[in-house]
Amino acid sequence: MSEDRPNILLIVLDCARSDRWLGQARSSRTPVMDRLAAEGVTLPTTITEKSCTTPAFASLLTGAFSVNHGVWGLGGYRMLDDLPTLPEVLREHGYHTYAEATGPIVPQTGVDRGFEQYRYRTAFDFMHTRWGDLFLERLRTGQYAEPWFLMVHLWELHTPRQVLPEFDSPKWGANTYDRSVSSLDSQLDRIMGSVSDNTLTMITGDHGEKTLDEVYREGTAVDYIRKLYHIDGHRGMKPGTASRLIGPVALQQLRSHLQPALERFSQRETPRDFTYTRWTHLRDFLCVFKLAPWLRLEDLFILRSPVRLTRMLEKRGVLDEERNRKRVARLVDTVGHDRLFDMYLRMWRNQFHVQMDEGHIIHVYDYLVRVPWVIHWPGELAGGLAFGRMARQVDIAPTLLDLLGIHASAGFSPDGQSVGPLLRGEPWGPLPAYLSVAAVPKDAAIHGVRTERHRYVYGPENPALPRELYDLQVDPAEKDNIAQANPGLCEELQSLAEKMIPEGGPRVGRLEGLSESEQREIELRLRELGYVD
Repeated sequence: MSEDRPNILLIVLDCARSDRWLGQARSSRTPVMDRLAAEGVTLPTTITEKSCTTPAFASLLTGAFSVNHGVWGLGGYRMLDDLPTLPEVLREHGYHTYAEATGPIVPQTGVDRGFEQYRYRTAFDFMHTRWGDLFLERLRTGQYAEPWFLMVHLWELHTPRQVLPEFDSPKWGANTYDRSVSSLDSQLDRIMGSVSDNTLTMITGDHGEKTLDEVYREGTAVDYIRKLYHIDGHRGMKPGTASRLIGPVALQQLRSHLQPALERFSQRETPRDFTYTRWTHLRDFLCVFKLAPWLRLEDLFILRSPVRLTRMLEKRGVLDEERNRKRVARLVDTVGHDRLFDMYLRMWRNQFHVQMDEGHIIHVYDYLVRVPWVIHWPGELAGGLAFGRMARQVDIAPTLLDLLGIHASAGFSPDGQSVGPLLRGEPWGPLPAYLSVAAVPKDAAIHGVRTERHRYVYGPENPALPRELYDLQVDPAEKDNIAQANPGLCEELQSLAEKMIPEGGPRVGRLEGLSESEQREIELRLRELGYVD
């Protein structure tokens, strides 16, 4: 390793499927990523626990699965404070730590812990907008004090996908997602051209994405929940609509009040009539609108303006945690928990329908949890190495410290292991990847495990949820569910998954706003599952 400590650039591409960034059988064109791969190391089979942004970032920064870091879903959770984070460890060793974040990972999720500067921006700020120009200016002009660790979260692949005009043709991809990949690849060139040679760069994804190429089949967990909750019927307000009305922080606070009730709900045990009328929709809208911030007339002209929108929202208090906590608490007192829960359940059904198109949150097939991992460190790592072995998202942080020769503090990365020995040609073997979909509601919860050969998932709280087992060596597209023909293997893999849960049971990190009785009910549910003594 060089005597001078390198700068560290961690680029996280939201919704990045590995098979669209690395490999031959793809219609996207990524000359920049191809060059970085040729000059560095690639691990194209890197598995995330969930197809969900917030838990993925918590795993990325702690080397822990959700059973240890406590973030089980997109919103309503906060990373537990007693688990060391990658930026905290790096700060102990003289690094300055920065983050450029967007989407659901607002600071209130705890993902900001350890960063000296955590810049949150709205999801309208992309690399090709004014925000990208300002970010690159900070990068080029030394506004990040060296040696720095910089995590950059890019949102271009998320719907609505960003495709620059020059990439919007079949030449750059057979579908919008692939063209968005090609378009974003060109922006990576701008970033890499703004960093010094003394930079260790890692590029990965938080989770994958579904395209029209994948179809949910009869008899699967998704098909079961779709029918049980009448997902194809009338639905409520989209969470995205609510977020645009009240802001991401207020939505997180609202979720903190309502998430436990949603997790406890079961359509099997308490069937619910999902009749939905225009009046119901209007009432839901007016209820959420009570949390909407007061805007001035001039604010309306910048609602989709990059950079200016984020600044305006900060000025109006939309991103202020304490202010939103008080506003949501008043709404709960005024409207009532039961009525808000009815609205929230309708929002969940709508979100499930949307996620069936994108794949997020609802399952853990390979196209949803297999992400690229490229390590680029000229002069330190040999170029052009591609490893077919399975790595995991929780392995990224310990690998980074291993490459730097840094020994982590006690308690860091309880689930991850470095792939450093593999890169150095030393003996190394992959560990199984824990898989999960949060218990929201508990009927839909999925736990499981992925090994280099198999993927197995089951319903930890719902025996009626179809078990799914796939042999990835002979069926990489996961079309043939062989669970029924292999009960012994299913039991073996289920036992392996359950052993990955810590001895004291899975941990749940909550945003503030839960009553003591709600916390007790969560613990009771975990005890019923045998996870808590």
